[in-house]
Amino acid sequence: MTIRSEHIKPLLFRTLFVAGVLFLWACSADNPMDPEPVPESGVPISLAGNLPEDKEMTRAVGLENKATSFKVWSYKEYASSAVQCVMPCFTVNWTANTAYTTTSNTADWEYVGQAANQEIKYWDFNAKAYRFFGYALGTATSPATPNSVTVGGGLPADAVTLTSTVDASTDAGIEAAPYFTQLWYSDGTAPNRPFGQAVQLRFLKPFARVRFLFFFVDGLNFDRESLKNIKFCPKVNYDVDDTNDQIIPTSGTITVSYPLTGSATTETWTTTNTTGIKQFLIDYYETPDPIPNGFPVNNLPASWPNTPGKWYTVLPALNQGDYIIQVAVVSEELKTAIVPAEYMSWLPGYEYTYKFKITETGGITMDVIQVAINDWSNKKDSEHAVYNW
Repeated sequence: MTIRSEHIKPLLFRTLFVAGVLFLWACSADNPMDPEPVPESGVPISLAGNLPEDKEMTRAVGLENKATSFKVWSYKEYASSAVQCVMPCFTVNWTANTAYTTTSNTADWEYVGQAANQEIKYWDFNAKAYRFFGYALGTATSPATPNSVTVGGGLPADAVTLTSTVDASTDAGIEAAPYFTQLWYSDGTAPNRPFGQAVQLRFLKPFARVRFLFFFVDGLNFDRESLKNIKFCPKVNYDVDDTNDQIIPTSGTITVSYPLTGSATTETWTTTNTTGIKQFLIDYYETPDPIPNGFPVNNLPASWPNTPGKWYTVLPALNQGDYIIQVAVVSEELKTAIVPAEYMSWLPGYEYTYKFKITETGGITMDVIQVAINDWSNKKDSEHAVYNW
C-alpha cells in the first residue's frame, strides 16, 4: 500500500498523541515498585526546634537556648499505605545568623551535610501524610545521671521508640534528661502544618510538675500549726506504710512511641522500672492579696527540686487511680477529700495544681485543677484553669 505524502503529517501527529497519552497514564499509575514519585514541588524541607511556651509569653523560647543539636526522623505515607523513611536519624545543628544562607535553613537549623549521607530533602505533595519526631540530649551534670537515648523500631515496624533512663529527684537529673519531641503529623491540609512550610518541632522534658495548695474561705485565718498530719497520695496508700505501697514515680525508664502508620497522630508515653515517693507532703498556701493579719507562713523543705515554684517534679503518670488528701484542721480529727482518677493523668511538659479549700466548719473540699505548659527554665508560678470542681 502506498502512503501519500499528504497523509504522513496527520498520521505522525496521531501516533505521537497516543504515545503521549500512554506515557502520561504510565507516569500517573500507582507503581508499588517505586513508592517515591519524583517531587513536583522542588520545595526543600526545613526544620526548627522550639521549646513549649507559656501563653503569657510574647516570644517563643527556642531549643537553641538549651541544646544546639538534635536528632530527627521523618516518614511519609502514601494512599496505598506504603511508608518511606525520608530522614533516618538525621543530625540537625544550630548556628546563629545562618537562616536563609541555604535553601534548607530557615531558622538557623541545618541538616544538609551535618553527617554522612544527609542530603537535601524536598516535600512530596503526592504523599498522604508526613510524620516528624526526634530528641535532643540534655546537659549531663554528673557521671551518675544518664544522658542517652536508645532507638528501637523503624520500617517495617509500625512505630519508632525512643527510650531513656531519667531521674527527677535532683536538679542535676532534671537537667541531664533528654528532650523528646511531640509527634509532628500532617496530612497536608492542617492550616498550621501545610506541606511546604518549615517543620516546627516541639521539645519537652519527660517530666510533669505537681503541687497542691490550701486556701481558706473568706474571713478565716489559721496559725501554721493549725493544719497537721497533711498527706496527698494515691488512695490505695492511705493510712498504709509497707513495701507494697503504690509510689509516685520520680525516676525510671521513659519510652516514647511514635506511630508510622494508621490514624494515630500523637506519640504515647510509657513509664517503667520506677522508683519514687509514697506521698506529697509540701503544703503551700495560696496567698491572698492583701495578706490578712495572722496568715500562715509557708514552710518548705530545701531538699526538694524546684521548691522556689513549690513543685514536685515527677515522671508522666497516665493511668493512675484516685488520690486522697488528708489534713487535721484545728482539731486532731482528720478531714479528707478525693480527687478522681480522671484528673490524675500527668502528661510530660505540664504543671498540675490541685487546690483544697478549708471551710468554716474545719472541713476540706476540692476546688480547682489547673494545668500549664512551661519551659523548664521558667520557675515562675503560672497556671491555667482547665476544670472548676
